[in-house]
Amino acid sequence: MKINILLTFFITVIIFAQCKSQTSQPISIADYPNFYNQTVSNLNNLMPNKTNYYNQPLSAFLQALAQNNISIKAYDPGPFDNNFLTLMFINDAESSSIISQNGYVQAHIAITFQQTFDYQQASSILNQYHWFWNSTSENFYKNLIIKKIEFWYVRGLTNKSQAPK
Repeated sequence: MKINILLTFFITVIIFAQCKSQTSQPISIADYPNFYNQTVSNLNNLMPNKTNYYNQPLSAFLQALAQNNISIKAYDPGPFDNNFLTLMFINDAESSSIISQNGYVQAHIAITFQQTFDYQQASSILNQYHWFWNSTSENFYKNLIIKKIEFWYVRGLTNKSQAPK
């Protein structure tokens, strides 16, 4: 009986630790305008030179993002193409919903790769980590060669223009 209780306790602790390691990071609506402006300001350092990363592995671009204090929080492999990836700066669904309800946009980066990736494996990783960008997802995509980079919703906090930069 004691062994079962201890075993159950240890399994619960392990599961809790695993779940806790991939938690969302909510952002308040009051903080979001500053967050958006800082993120876009940092992205502006990369936008003029985005073609420097074409024909390069994603890892080179990810390194440039990190050097510019840009943190990828979530991602989405293209739903219709297995050579497309969206990188996002917010990983909390509730915050995203509130941001949209307040008429704000969410900047993100759309990347098209030269080659396709295994969408089934990509979906498996996505489902395992619930859209959170992490070392497993980064390792899956990092060697794919970039064909095109688009910066979406970087023209102002409330500018819903569909034209990417």
